[in-house]
Amino acid sequence: MRKATGALPRPITIQDVADEMGMHKSTISLALSGRGNIAERTRVRVMTKAREMGYSPNPLAQRLAFGGNNNVVYIFSGVLDVGLATEKVLLLQRHLNRLKLETPIYTCGETNANEELRQLCLQRPRALICAAQMIDKALLGELEAYQKNGGIVITYDIALPFNCDQVVFDREDNAYQAARYLLEHGHRQLGLSISHPADWEQKTNVPQDLRVAGFKRALAEFKVPFHPEWLFENPTYETGGAALAQKFLALKKRPSALCIVNDYVALAFMTQIMRAGVRVPHEVSIIGHDDQPVAEYCPVPLTCISQPVQKTIGAVVELLKERLEGSTAAPRTITIKGQLVQRQSVKAR
Repeated sequence: MRKATGALPRPITIQDVADEMGMHKSTISLALSGRGNIAERTRVRVMTKAREMGYSPNPLAQRLAFGGNNNVVYIFSGVLDVGLATEKVLLLQRHLNRLKLETPIYTCGETNANEELRQLCLQRPRALICAAQMIDKALLGELEAYQKNGGIVITYDIALPFNCDQVVFDREDNAYQAARYLLEHGHRQLGLSISHPADWEQKTNVPQDLRVAGFKRALAEFKVPFHPEWLFENPTYETGGAALAQKFLALKKRPSALCIVNDYVALAFMTQIMRAGVRVPHEVSIIGHDDQPVAEYCPVPLTCISQPVQKTIGAVVELLKERLEGSTAAPRTITIKGQLVQRQSVKAR
């Protein structure tokens, strides 16, 4: 046995058990794992001695030893927020826990997302489920190698140029639906508010660019010009809404309607302009995206194009179940579209 010292003791290892019992390390490992052709009497002796010594298996070491044959599914979201990113992660974890899967959640700052995901691949969980926004081109090779070695990769939200199962939320269609709804209500002077972090150009896909494309497509169908001065880029959530309100109120010529891509941004924007005396929807109509609970409780209940979180996560879970059951079918891409939720924030012209 090891002698006690003043320092904190290191954990008991398989090698310590082997030394104590005068056996080879590989024999101890097989006995503790329940694998291999080990006599039952030997297995019992090893397990008894390991308990006496206080040995506890290292989950990461076991995972690396047995590769993808485990019940660990990593959920990687890059960053969490006060909105739908967190809601999706927690809902996903809840569903997978019901399947008796171990589902640690990994998140990190935007600056080290690549290294974090690379390390997760090296740990060889049974599956990786990733929010695709934080995955840039440099990581696709890592994911491909992990998948070729038997790992399961499923991404959600943004489409990736990568051959894996994907659940894609159609942001372009959401923006198209929103702009078209305003156009159908007679609006011809439309603005668009997007969140556009400075480092998006480093990523494989830019979700806000998809929204701009959908917005422009609707304008083109109605032969309505796009006004670059009414494309607002601002931070996310309430601070972004306040910044948007300042820009809007400073305009000499304002759009008659705005598409705002986050309900919290829309809430703060609406509150600020109403405090300044602008009437919603009489002077400006507003349509939001996502349809979070806050939309219904805005000063003027917010018309939205929804982001179906339950449907998105349900599709991810079904794809994972198929792979865990041994499916070798070609990777599938499931596209999820939002739906119009009408409230009182849009007025016909």
